[in-house]
Amino acid sequence: MRFRVRYRHPAPTDRPSRLYLMLPVDRPGQRIHDARLSRPPRERRTEPGRTLACFELEPAAELALDFELVTEATPAAYREDALRSVQDLIEEASARLLEEGYRPGGGEDAEPGAAALTLALGVLQAAHERGWGGEVVLGHLLLSEPVPHAWCRLQTPTGTVECDPWFYLVLQGAPDYWLAYGLAPRAEDYLLGHEGRRVVWGTAPVPASALPCLADPAEGSETEGFFYFWPDVVWTSGAGFLPPANRELAAVESGTVATLKGALAAFRVAAFAGLLLVALGLVQPGGWTLLAHAGYAALLVPVQGPAWWRLLQPPSAREAALEPLLFHAAFLAVVAGWNTVLPQTVFVVTWIYRRARMLWRGYRVAGRRPDRS
Repeated sequence: MRFRVRYRHPAPTDRPSRLYLMLPVDRPGQRIHDARLSRPPRERRTEPGRTLACFELEPAAELALDFELVTEATPAAYREDALRSVQDLIEEASARLLEEGYRPGGGEDAEPGAAALTLALGVLQAAHERGWGGEVVLGHLLLSEPVPHAWCRLQTPTGTVECDPWFYLVLQGAPDYWLAYGLAPRAEDYLLGHEGRRVVWGTAPVPASALPCLADPAEGSETEGFFYFWPDVVWTSGAGFLPPANRELAAVESGTVATLKGALAAFRVAAFAGLLLVALGLVQPGGWTLLAHAGYAALLVPVQGPAWWRLLQPPSAREAALEPLLFHAAFLAVVAGWNTVLPQTVFVVTWIYRRARMLWRGYRVAGRRPDRS
């Protein structure tokens, strides 16, 4: 997969500031090309797992970083002993957090990426209790909008592995999470790798004393704590270290797949518009509404077809894989004007059943949380 990533940070208009930014570098599953900074850093510091740069910005100045990103999935070589040990570790840490009231969704007021970071830190703590080394890895998932995410790099007795505890848990309940992006990783894939649709900034936490450009040693005192860069932090005189207020981060997929996805999005809009008009009785079934759905379904084949086929293989995910077929059968029955309600009825009943089961699972998880009253 290829992406064009742009980061932009406008400085405050009333006072100078110092921006600390993690710079992406080549690493397994990620290659950086044509990286361009709008201004050179005052200082750059490279340590294992991360590259930090600092920029002195005058009031109302702006820093921009553009780069071409090539990503790929990073499944490690399959090792049964490593798989089992990491799986046991994640399940032990997640069970402990669930007892404390942890929610993989983060809750309504949670910051993006907070639930993944909390789980990654819990897994890292459990790893340290076993005598393993490790660190948290911070990055962004490249979805419709970049989303902060966190996972782990662990030094296990059998070697170093990257695991994503959050997706390991989430995909057990939503195996079709990635289907819209043409991917179908299994939950087990995240024990020793990830799907490759992400940009990696670096490892954390970073102690303030390790930051470059510290003019005053007091700035890096232990009272300042540790930092988790997603991918930056700002220091302003009189206010200390703060998250950026106006950061902009965008990623645009490029290549043939991106072109197909763009066409798919256009046909999707036309198909759903036709469905709505037919359902309201404003246009007759057939004609352009049927052609729009046919184009929509045809473009789904190259974009999501291979992923859907892979999703269909494991019995645990088969139900999620069959739901799109029921949906399109109901869709086709409406826009084609078929005089039957069987496809619509089957889809609606299946949809209600799946949502009821998800609510029941959430209720059972909530029932295991301690009473905090």
